[in-house]
Amino acid sequence: MLEGLDEIDWANLEHAYGEASDVPILIRSLASMDEEERKEALWELYGNIFHQGTRYEATSYAIPFIFELIRDPNVPEKAILIKFTVDLALGYPEAFLPKGPNVDDWAINPEELKAEAETEGLEDVNIDWLKHVDDFINSYKAVLKEVQTYYDLLDNKDPTIKTMAIFGVAWFREAASDSIPKIRNLIKSEKDDKILANSLISLSMLDSYLEDKKDELLIKNFLTEHKSIIVKIAAAIALVNILKEEVDITPIDYILQQIPNIMEMNLSPFEFPWNDGELLGFISEVIKFCAVQFPEKVVPDFSNVLSKLSGIQALNVIYSLLWIVFPDLPEQNIWTLKQLNNYQKMVLRVLVLNNNLWIDESLETTDLITLLEEYRLPNNRNDLKKLLQLDLK
Repeated sequence: MLEGLDEIDWANLEHAYGEASDVPILIRSLASMDEEERKEALWELYGNIFHQGTRYEATSYAIPFIFELIRDPNVPEKAILIKFTVDLALGYPEAFLPKGPNVDDWAINPEELKAEAETEGLEDVNIDWLKHVDDFINSYKAVLKEVQTYYDLLDNKDPTIKTMAIFGVAWFREAASDSIPKIRNLIKSEKDDKILANSLISLSMLDSYLEDKKDELLIKNFLTEHKSIIVKIAAAIALVNILKEEVDITPIDYILQQIPNIMEMNLSPFEFPWNDGELLGFISEVIKFCAVQFPEKVVPDFSNVLSKLSGIQALNVIYSLLWIVFPDLPEQNIWTLKQLNNYQKMVLRVLVLNNNLWIDESLETTDLITLLEEYRLPNNRNDLKKLLQLDLK
């Protein structure tokens, strides 16, 4: 195992902290029988070949060896390593939900990106992307070459490994034609509800890459006939994924009706890897693409949900609601009350009235401030009140 690891000239490859000469030691430590050693090695690798989502020159060279570890029957905690490979391919997979990535879109014109950066004042992120875009693409392609390893784990007896393999398969559109029959066959025989739910979502993402609707009836049957709520929710999500603008209100209605149950679900990232187990946030991403057809259903129901949320759950729903109700920006720097439609007022009113969103004294440093500013909205509670002309004590 790992025979070729020392043949790589790691000292002449770069990661986040310079030369990558520490990478082979860390990769070997991932196979240690000592849990703390494994944890430390993974933490170090997340910090150097995947620093805050950025992949580096050394990342694509490390990926085949990590897959060697995944294939070795004696290496423990394979589910964690599978998740690591997906992260190395994509950065943060949740950023590509619900539609999945298209690596062809990554190699954009550098001059266009520089112009966009100057116009929008988004310097650091765009410069980082420009500097490392080849590393991002190379890392994605290095994982794509190893998709067969995910296939081999689809019948693994460990439900966590099996779940993460199902999750891994879903992200690679280039392999969709080979992946779809394998996930479809798994769905037809799977008895575990959570694995089945993950499989339905994976299948729908793969189908959507090919604009293939052949699985619509298969998925509908799970929505109408299965007893498990998590399976039915996954089937509803899957129908939205594959039907897109052709979806009818049925799966949307089911998801909206199940929101109280969804809010009570406590799924780990290894039971439900999509959006790191945060199902409500994932659903808000899926639903937002149907809101154009059904705003009268989606906006009031999700505004009502938002009124009860705080923290990352709230932020995920706010992202989606603002995306839905503010498709355009005002001509001037900020909105006026006269310009706001009823749906926009509804969402902003919930933002103002939800005390949980404003109890942090360091709010100006949170993502909420940045998000409000992106939509040319007041970035604090008092100014939002003034915009809406609310007299609240």
